[in-house]
Amino acid sequence: MKRSLTRETLVEETTAELLAYLLNGEINTTALTQSLDYEGLDIRDWDRIKRIHFCLTEDVQDFITALPDRIRRIKTEHQREHVETQGEVRGSIDWSSTLRDWSDTGYADQSRYVCDTPYTEYNIPENRVLKRLLWKIHRTVTTELEDIDYDWRREYWTDEQINQFSRLYKQNVHLNRITDGQRLTVTGQDLTAARRSRLTLYNDAHALYDTFERLHADRFDPDIVELLGETLIAPTSTPRLFELFCVFRITRLLNEYVPGFQLQPIDGDTGALATLKTDDQRIEIYHDATGNLSFHEVLDADDPPEHSAFKRYYDSVFDYRDVLSELTGDKSDPVLYRGRPDVIIEIYETGDTVDQLQSVLIGEIKESEDYQVFKQGLEELLRYRQFATHEGYLIESSDVSVSNLLITNGVQTSGVSDVVTHLNGKDLVLAAENSDQESEWLQNMAGALSTSSVESH
Repeated sequence: MKRSLTRETLVEETTAELLAYLLNGEINTTALTQSLDYEGLDIRDWDRIKRIHFCLTEDVQDFITALPDRIRRIKTEHQREHVETQGEVRGSIDWSSTLRDWSDTGYADQSRYVCDTPYTEYNIPENRVLKRLLWKIHRTVTTELEDIDYDWRREYWTDEQINQFSRLYKQNVHLNRITDGQRLTVTGQDLTAARRSRLTLYNDAHALYDTFERLHADRFDPDIVELLGETLIAPTSTPRLFELFCVFRITRLLNEYVPGFQLQPIDGDTGALATLKTDDQRIEIYHDATGNLSFHEVLDADDPPEHSAFKRYYDSVFDYRDVLSELTGDKSDPVLYRGRPDVIIEIYETGDTVDQLQSVLIGEIKESEDYQVFKQGLEELLRYRQFATHEGYLIESSDVSVSNLLITNGVQTSGVSDVVTHLNGKDLVLAAENSDQESEWLQNMAGALSTSSVESH
């Protein structure tokens, strides 16, 4: 029986977990943007992520593809305006206004006329909705997506599609007669007019505009959840996808099966991906972040080690600092160690004034069934354990228990360690499907967390 999870399974499982958290507001979207980590996108803004995913949807693709033909039948209104002319007539003469003007000027110039001049009005409600929507899409495609030179982007927007849409938006004679989208304000009456229009162009524009606004407002209605489910995970690399799956599944299992703790809505003020609380304790879950810990050890220039081998390493670090500065002008800290675990779980006792760190779980996640990768992950994990600091080294603190979790995608180990708990990704799938597996997994997790207040269900 294959012990590893396929990419298809990871996409399905991770999407389901993520959308459930988004639906309930139980995940920090600011931290989430770092976890998604799309190739070519350096984004720390959840609103930008949502704009991009809106433009990746099939509905937007279909709307833009059909736009060149539809725009030829754009709706306008024929109106008249009073225009004063000199020696010419434009439209029909408004004799009442003209005679009044002559009388006011003592009939000095009877070559002046007030005319009802016909004109075509493009700034009607339906077109305001259309132009504002196209501005939102055009801005995102040209500023967020166009310069990304990766295959996943071209699967959604080819270079030719972007160029064609940009030319249409900037040069189409009909669109140019509508106020610039950036300066438009769309009202409820405008949206109603677009929704009730007999033209499919405006019905679809209204539907997409409404979808965008609800997505922007984090209103995760069923269709918004479906939209995110179709686009949110797919471009992510498989190793990152596996990390997300593991962190999301750990979070759900802690929420469902550790007595007393419940996931809390995230207000954005914390760097944690998710938070669980009881009346007197709090669990903070971090992905690809150091949380409130530090994994950074700087060498002291005035305190070289006595051992000759360590002394040579010490000297090489300072040599690198000095030579790098001489050759390039760049600065480099003389660092003994710098690291960042894949997952950190911190447990605090909460009080009226001070929250006391009680327990820490440090986790490393490897999307591999290769034994050498397992050993690499184990080595990294134990190094994190030794260098983790929180007001002093955790490993040396009797007040804080430190536990270690290594998750791989298919590696099987036959032994048991008191220091490290090893799980397979498939164990996390089975834990959510089978009550016996739930009990076994939670016993491992409870042991890994090493806190008397967290017991298996």
